Amino acid sequence: MAESEESTPPRESPKKTPKAKKKEKEPGIIYLSRIPTMMTINVVRRIFSDYGELDRIFLQPDDKAPAHKKMRSFTEGWVEFLDKRRAKLVATLLNGQEIKCKKSNPWHSEIWNIKYLPKFKWGHLSERLAYERAVHQQRLRTEITQAKKEANFFIQNVERNKAKKRREKREADDEEESETAKKFKEIDRDWTYRQRETEKEILTAKKQKTKGSKKGKKATPRTGEVGPKALASNKSFLKTLFSGGSKDD
Repeated sequence: MAESEESTPPRESPKKTPKAKKKEKEPGIIYLSRIPTMMTINVVRRIFSDYGELDRIFLQPDDKAPAHKKMRSFTEGWVEFLDKRRAKLVATLLNGQEIKCKKSNPWHSEIWNIKYLPKFKWGHLSERLAYERAVHQQRLRTEITQAKKEANFFIQNVERNKAKKRREKREADDEEESETAKKFKEIDRDWTYRQRETEKEILTAKKQKTKGSKKGKKATPRTGEVGPKALASNKSFLKTLFSGGSKDD
């Protein structure tokens, strides 16, 4: 008798069902249209950390605030949650609500102004901030260029006025010198000036005068004196007169 072997069908190995993958959390960003008085980044992080895990926070400084208060005064801000569902929840719960804090805090009794930004990524914010910085720099360059133009225009006007005054003064001085020269010419017409002789010139003139008087000077009879010729003529005349005009008498 032959042995019959019962063939048993092989067991099917159980199929491994793939485990459901956890859905990756997608970050979400809320926008604060107003930052409460004296609230800083650390305070914002501490408050919103109670509602979910946070990533990045940016608060826009207030450019109009005084320099010593600029680090504690902000106009708007963005807060990034690691889970966008938490971001939506925070915007729904807190928007328009009074800030819960101690009465001693500066932002006590202030109201939250929060909005969830759908499909908004942090890169969009970076681009926006970069664009705003570029616009701000361009505006500053334009203002600086305009200020330089105005300053140069003012300096040029000042230099022109100085040059004009110098020219007018020079013309006035020239006119005054011309008038003075005319007066001196009129004085020269009425007065002649003789330069004082030096001692050497005086001695030379005296010597020349002495030599000339010795060579060319002739003795002239004084008034009432009779020269030799006149005296002989007078004697001859008297002799003729008293002799009767003839030798024989």
